[in-house]
Amino acid sequence: MDSLVEKQTYYDVLGLSQDVSLLEIKRAYRKLVKSHHPDVDYHELNARQRKQANDQMRKLNEAYETLKDRRKRAAYDSLIDASKRISRPLNAAQMLDPSDTDQARELYLRQIFHPSRQSIMKVLNKYRQELSDLSQDLYDESLVAAFEKYADGLETTLSKAAKALSSKDTPSSLRAAELMMRYAIAQAVDGLEELRYFCQNYDYDHLSMAGNLFRECNNLSKKALQLTKQ
Repeated sequence: MDSLVEKQTYYDVLGLSQDVSLLEIKRAYRKLVKSHHPDVDYHELNARQRKQANDQMRKLNEAYETLKDRRKRAAYDSLIDASKRISRPLNAAQMLDPSDTDQARELYLRQIFHPSRQSIMKVLNKYRQELSDLSQDLYDESLVAAFEKYADGLETTLSKAAKALSSKDTPSSLRAAELMMRYAIAQAVDGLEELRYFCQNYDYDHLSMAGNLFRECNNLSKKALQLTKQ
């Protein structure tokens, strides 16, 4: 995957810095929509200009949908921060990286990486059974309440895992694995959002989408695990 710092971030798309408030994000989005919406001067644009306008609107909407949501933004910020650490130029002392010893790797993997990954996989592996229980009656209040409890537990697990990955400097040889694990967490966060949407409108499509995102999280976590062995 390309590093986030090698291309536009969602903050760049909105012309903002990473530490802005939600209000500033909303203001910037509304201002940009007014000037870039394809319907503005539509008849005066040629085909290429219309495509450019549509592409820009897609980027604006994608950026806004992520940054306006607290959980999605937190996951996205963690990806940016991890990507910056990986891509940051190393000075002579860092190139030697005396902290990147076999002992440091083993400690990081045993105390942070493996527990974080395993906790996420343990919760996600329960999703199929939770979905089976819920499918008995999607409108049963007790079943929906139990499903919401599962979603709450997933949120707690993802939050703890993300914080654990940020709790200690990662040995340089494991940074790629850490970043891949953060990508995995981001997919699970999006899946969790789909579960929340279902609990609001009972639309089964959200549950299907969540399942796809959880599978992607699982695939990425396996890649992260492989990277720890390189």
